[in-house]
Amino acid sequence: MSSVRQKVALQFLVSNLALVANFVLTIVLARLLSPQDIGIFSMSAVLMAVAHVFRDFGVTAFIKREKELTHGSLRNALGVLLATSWSVAGAMYLSAPYWAEFFREGRVEPVVQVLAIGFVFIPFGAIPMALLSREMAVEKSARVTAASTVVFFIASVVLALKGFGPMTMAWANLINIIATGAMARWALGRPLPWLPAFDQSKGIVHFGVGSLLTALLKAADSALPDILLGRKMTPADVGLFSRANSTVNMVSTALLPTVNYFALPYMARVHHANGPVAHEYLRATSLINALMLPALAAIAVLAHDIVSFLYGKAWLDAVPAIPWLCLAYAVSSLFTLSAPALTGVGKPYAAIGPTALLVVAKVACALWLMDGTLNTFALAMALGQLLSLPYQLWIHQRHLSLPWTDWAKSTLPLLVQTALVGAVCFGIREALPVNTPAWAAIATVGAGALVSFLAGCFLLALPMADELKRLQHAVLQRARGNT
Repeated sequence: MSSVRQKVALQFLVSNLALVANFVLTIVLARLLSPQDIGIFSMSAVLMAVAHVFRDFGVTAFIKREKELTHGSLRNALGVLLATSWSVAGAMYLSAPYWAEFFREGRVEPVVQVLAIGFVFIPFGAIPMALLSREMAVEKSARVTAASTVVFFIASVVLALKGFGPMTMAWANLINIIATGAMARWALGRPLPWLPAFDQSKGIVHFGVGSLLTALLKAADSALPDILLGRKMTPADVGLFSRANSTVNMVSTALLPTVNYFALPYMARVHHANGPVAHEYLRATSLINALMLPALAAIAVLAHDIVSFLYGKAWLDAVPAIPWLCLAYAVSSLFTLSAPALTGVGKPYAAIGPTALLVVAKVACALWLMDGTLNTFALAMALGQLLSLPYQLWIHQRHLSLPWTDWAKSTLPLLVQTALVGAVCFGIREALPVNTPAWAAIATVGAGALVSFLAGCFLLALPMADELKRLQHAVLQRARGNT
């Protein structure tokens, strides 16, 4: 377990160094590009997000979850990836004019075409990256992450300065895909098959269909804002909502790369070794959300200050959507590990129903509540997330042997901790003078959030408290050793 903790810590450090670089890049691009530029790219990229699901076809999940991998199974995995990725590349490239017509924005077409070209190169990096994750080879993955982050940062800034506008991130994405694939194969340190095979692909396809449908629905869920807002409102509204989303996503962007790296292979190992995963699922979920939920409460309180400080006054119209998005992400975060756990126990199809209900509920709520403002649209997203909760709990009970009562007992202390942090943050912010600089408000409220977070962990005896004690013990031991 200690080695796993060390790998988690290293992956967290690596992913967050990349996060800092990407966060700086977001701020830089917010100054170099207009809301319309970012909105046009977002409308284009949403199609690619859905297409990525088809090109993967669950192959990477299969590699991470499979108990034993052979040279033949890797050749068949490559065959499935090449067939799906190149088919998607052709379909997306040829359909770009129709996507531009759908949004009534001609500049969408070239962005989609450049993004589609990336699918030609993705298979050659996807398999080595999946193998690195399966083996939890964090140090090797770190080298790939560092190289790809530097490449993407430099490419994005140079292209933006050269006036590429909405094409900036499209070209930077293509450059990054090629560089990441080359680095991943180098970091793996052993040869991989270059020739595909299809004689054993039936099993991969069968497993992949379950993962595919779930991932497709998740991609549709992520795409809803860009599609609905892009169709019914303006590219500027899409850009503003995207910025609101990225503000709320700051915490998940910090945590989820680490979670996603380990979740599926770890749950699969627990299942292969012990069978039931419910206990480990609840413990891991509590650790994640002890960090996630309080941070979302603080972001909801500090929405105006964060947007003003990071992005400037041009983006303040995004602020009203942020509190509702924090609620939506908080509910979603409670089920972060659901799909990896279901896939890990060999039930990838079980996640389809809850995700489908979530998408339908969000669309229905959006059509019911949308009045031309981002505020009501964000409210619709939060309401749809809440409506899908009971079905998710039923799936847990059926396929993970996790009663809803056990889930509630584990979740209630997290909600109490979140309420404590939110109340402290709100009280401090209200007590500050109206003209307090944004950076000062963020620092002051953030300090209060940290203190109340620590108090909540220990007063409520959360699993996070044990991890904090273990961390303190390790730090003290190392300090004594150095002296």
